[in-house]
Amino acid sequence: MKILVTGGAGFIGGHLVDFLLNNHHKVTIYDNLSNSSKSTLNSLTKKGAQFIKGDILDYDNLIKSSKGFDLAIHLAAKIDVVESVLHPKKVKDVNVNGTVTVLKCCIENNIKKIIFSSSAAVYGDSDVTVTENAKASPLSPYGASKLSAENQIKKMTKNNLEYVILRLFNIYGKRQNTQYAGVITKFADSISRDNPLVIYGDGKQTRDFVSISDVIDAFDCAVKTNSSGTYNIASGRSVSINELAKMILDLSGGEMKIEYRSEKKEDIRYGDADIALARQELGFSPKVGLKEGLSDLISVSN
Repeated sequence: MKILVTGGAGFIGGHLVDFLLNNHHKVTIYDNLSNSSKSTLNSLTKKGAQFIKGDILDYDNLIKSSKGFDLAIHLAAKIDVVESVLHPKKVKDVNVNGTVTVLKCCIENNIKKIIFSSSAAVYGDSDVTVTENAKASPLSPYGASKLSAENQIKKMTKNNLEYVILRLFNIYGKRQNTQYAGVITKFADSISRDNPLVIYGDGKQTRDFVSISDVIDAFDCAVKTNSSGTYNIASGRSVSINELAKMILDLSGGEMKIEYRSEKKEDIRYGDADIALARQELGFSPKVGLKEGLSDLISVSN
């Protein structure tokens, strides 16, 4: 299959393109390299990936670059929640208008299917486990931009373009940039530097952490499915940040202190995912337990 991956040189993209190449797909990466790894890109091109430097807001470049593909996987986005608070227009422009540009190019070039990387941030706060039918109440401009992008996809894919939207929860794994990373990668980085673990708020907030390898499995399921839909991608098990910190300290054997700071207003309190629909319709089945994933990540960080 010929696959176009926007943002294919980023954290998720690098792992995904590597997987697709190993499974004999022909992959082209379309990326402006704004938050990507050059070493990852070099490794992927050596394995056979094609690379086009470009911005998803550049219609003229993208329409030429997206001819002849069976599938588009749209990962390119502004992903920093704090940046979205400081510069909401810029984030909306890339995440919403950029997605519309990708959709227009898919339709114009007769690409049959698009897979979109969305986020659990669309839900906002909920004190119950969220299903895909839960009310979307994003707390940040980032979450709002992802929700708007989802709505554009549903609006524009009514004619001859299948879609799969993956609402990704808290991803962790090797090669994650600490600038954009979630709490696990930041904790692992702190341990490698003998710095205290910083927790915002009281640490009782919960998150569902999912390993990058399970996320890549979810994309593989999305590539293979014949159905269109929106799916939560998570482990199906949540822990508090306090529990996470203790687990990481126990695994590392470290004696670093935990430093509590004021909570961030854009942070959600509870993030618990129901993944029954992804199990049922996609055949998604997460395999990496949190302790196993943490142990692997910490050994790499050290």
